[in-house]
Amino acid sequence: MKRKNKKFFLVLDLVLILVLAAGLLLAVRAARRKDLSLSTEEDRNRRYLPYLSYQGKNYPLKRNMSAVLLIGTDNYADDEKQIQDEEYYHNFNLADFLVILVFDHTAKTVTPFQIGRDTMCEVTRIDTDGSPLPSQYMQITLSHSYGTGKEDSCINTRNCVENLLFHVPIDNYLAFTMDTVPLINDLVGGVTVTLESDVPSLGKEFVKGATVTLRGKDALSFVRYRNTKYMNSNQGRMANHRLYMDAFTVSARAAAEKNPDLALDAFKLVERFLCTDLTVDHIQRMIDQLISYEYLPFVTPGGVYEFREGERFPGFYADEASLWSCVKSTFCA
Repeated sequence: MKRKNKKFFLVLDLVLILVLAAGLLLAVRAARRKDLSLSTEEDRNRRYLPYLSYQGKNYPLKRNMSAVLLIGTDNYADDEKQIQDEEYYHNFNLADFLVILVFDHTAKTVTPFQIGRDTMCEVTRIDTDGSPLPSQYMQITLSHSYGTGKEDSCINTRNCVENLLFHVPIDNYLAFTMDTVPLINDLVGGVTVTLESDVPSLGKEFVKGATVTLRGKDALSFVRYRNTKYMNSNQGRMANHRLYMDAFTVSARAAAEKNPDLALDAFKLVERFLCTDLTVDHIQRMIDQLISYEYLPFVTPGGVYEFREGERFPGFYADEASLWSCVKSTFCA
């Protein structure tokens, strides 16, 4: 009888343990489902890095946020400018335009984070077999010139930007050649800007204070112009980029009200000039968000232009405190 009782209680204990384990498993699964239902796909993809570290402190990243790196290269799609020497690929495609679009899906805002092409940082070089070579301190624009000029160059540029910005995660990249500027510009009906400085390459009427509507090649000339007499000439070009993007957003929103298929039309128009890891659906969603979200002012770090020992060209040396302040205010909670 005692043996039967012991057996009975042993079986009962096992049943209770199994019930408790099953209950715990169900509870964990329910919690996970609830957690996933409260976040976006972009948010879930970012969970591998919950915070940024700076000077021994951890700063939590904003949740429900995504970031896309826009890379404007200084070449055209038909350019054949790639060589392969004994050490590494070199494709001559420089990253002239670097802006991270930071989407806060909770606040419904977009913050453009601008990085100057001359910003000095550690740049990884790529060997002829695709493997990385030791990094070298140089202008960040050169990060895109290593590799084939396609996906590997985009990834290399994205990695350099992430490392410069205290390892902030960037979800996607979208690179485009110069061919896209006049096409997209005219698709939205032209872009009207009030000039903040003279642009003599466009004509006598393009003077500071003038309000002009940029069309076709004039739009491209405007975003490429810089006065090379000055060491920090790229600062003026970056100011033109900010002015153009702000004005382009206004034109794009007006065009989208008239044409609900604007995003699809734009993609078809410039598809062959793009290199991206975004899907068509993702690009459509991103453009919809650019149109519907509040577009916040540009964020760009301060610093100085100067020649330093061993450098052939002047570089922009970002002020670390300013750089961190920009990253913290844009990406951290």
